[in-house]
Amino acid sequence: MTKNWGEGRDMLDRAILIRLLCVAFVAAIMLPVGGLLFPYVSAELTGIQFQAIEAVVSATIGFGIYSLFG
Repeated sequence: MTKNWGEGRDMLDRAILIRLLCVAFVAAIMLPVGGLLFPYVSAELTGIQFQAIEAVVSATIGFGIYSLFG
């Protein structure tokens, strides 16, 4: 069975599109939430520490969403 030209590329484009949508969804949630939470934890964490935790949480949520829809 032979593939038509572009069949494999369509799957790649769909996978990239789903990943980008997951990134946009997580960013749309995490940016406002992070801005709201930072004043409460700024006494305990520096800006870099908070950003690192925010990045790990965002990546974890993003991979979880992608595994559901991917």
